[in-house]
Amino acid sequence: MVIVDPRCLWHHADTVRIIGYVREGPGPQSGDPAFAQAEKIRRWATDAGHRLVAVCQDIKSPGHALGREGYRALIGIISAGQVDGVVVSSIDALSADTIVQEVMIWDLRNRGMTVMSARAEDHELLGLPVSQRARLLIQDVLARVVDYQEMIAAIQPAPASIDAPDEEIIIELVEQDTATGN
Repeated sequence: MVIVDPRCLWHHADTVRIIGYVREGPGPQSGDPAFAQAEKIRRWATDAGHRLVAVCQDIKSPGHALGREGYRALIGIISAGQVDGVVVSSIDALSADTIVQEVMIWDLRNRGMTVMSARAEDHELLGLPVSQRARLLIQDVLARVVDYQEMIAAIQPAPASIDAPDEEIIIELVEQDTATGN
């Protein structure tokens, strides 16, 4: 068997050729570890009768930031025409951010991929037409706006004394050399 990238593990099975993608979150509370995600994908592919040809992974290594080398390898395999679809253990493996998830799903579909999830709760969302997913995305953005407005409303205003005519406002100008310590 050929190994295209060290982050991809090649396998055999039958039917539709799919590639798995796993990504560990940046923190310990960020979901399942890579090995658990990969196992969910393997089990799902076997149960669905698909041929899992590779699992590409992005994992956090001690002392290094979480990168996207595994995802780049996945795109390379897709570009080579080796697979028909992409499966994740859950949509959250793509990104914690809903907007980034939608961009990635859109990109994979534009590359001719069927995007699948081993998590049953994701099936409905992945089956929705783009227009309905866009509506859900807009609703998510608006919910974030409401959260922001509530946060801003909770901020206490500064005391009105700054506008009082009998108080002095002192502004100290600092020379550049003094400010930088030179």
